[in-house]
Amino acid sequence: MDNILLEHQEVKSLRRVPVLLLLLDGWGIAPASEANAIMSVKTPTWSSLVKEYPVAVLDPGDKNLNSRYLALGTGQEFAVEDIKAEVTLATVLAAANLKQKKISETERFAALTHFFNGGREDKMMGENWQIITSEAGGDLNKLSLALKRTVGEIIKTINSDEPADLIVAAIPYLDLVAASGDFSKVQKAVTTIDKNLKKILTAIEAKNGLLIISAAAGNAEKMLNLGTELADKEITSNPVPFLIIGPEFKGKTIGLVDPINNDLSLLVPAGTLADVAPTILQIMGIDQPLEMSGKSLLAI
Repeated sequence: MDNILLEHQEVKSLRRVPVLLLLLDGWGIAPASEANAIMSVKTPTWSSLVKEYPVAVLDPGDKNLNSRYLALGTGQEFAVEDIKAEVTLATVLAAANLKQKKISETERFAALTHFFNGGREDKMMGENWQIITSEAGGDLNKLSLALKRTVGEIIKTINSDEPADLIVAAIPYLDLVAASGDFSKVQKAVTTIDKNLKKILTAIEAKNGLLIISAAAGNAEKMLNLGTELADKEITSNPVPFLIIGPEFKGKTIGLVDPINNDLSLLVPAGTLADVAPTILQIMGIDQPLEMSGKSLLAI
């Protein structure tokens, strides 16, 4: 791709409706191995996006899922989850009179609302929360149904006559299936995610929108402890992906390094989860508040 670093003024012109932050929890980055379920199957949608759009990997930080969601939503890194941040992505958008919507199934709803919003219990002005009831309890069939409903709600929100300015959707399907420890089922889950990603991409492209893909944690990329040969069912500390998909970004690297042979495992982390909120603000043409310690990935 062309090594073009977009200037701040140019990025401001990219503001569009809707902007979707899609969190594919469980999709971590690691070299191909017998433990990596993601790299063991074909993912045509994912592979084409990695090839055509700016990509990076991020250091997810402390191995605590709620702390990671705090970092995503506040633009700051916290060692503990029991805090309250006054300034968050949600508060900044609310102050700018922009609409925002959060979508997740039961298993990730508290992380995406309470923790993503800096420890707040209530919604911000102009913010809506959509919970997809799953209550799977380890039932993979219920997990699959919850995924279908979640993707349907995401597409419905994108196609709304008055879509939110920012949509944040968490899809924990891959992470939850990986927690079963069943490698073949995780392979199928990766394929399913890739197919649903195509559906979401088609919807966002029809609205001339912008899609940002990341994750709070990996899991499916390390299904086996190679030292003990026992199943590894926990979230990992491996890097997570970061992709920006939109017409103006196609064929550009925005200063990021192209992965050799599109292998993200060869990349050094370009930042952390705390950099996601500042990046979204720059894309939307909103100044980053001083409280956010993260840096926009467009300014590398």
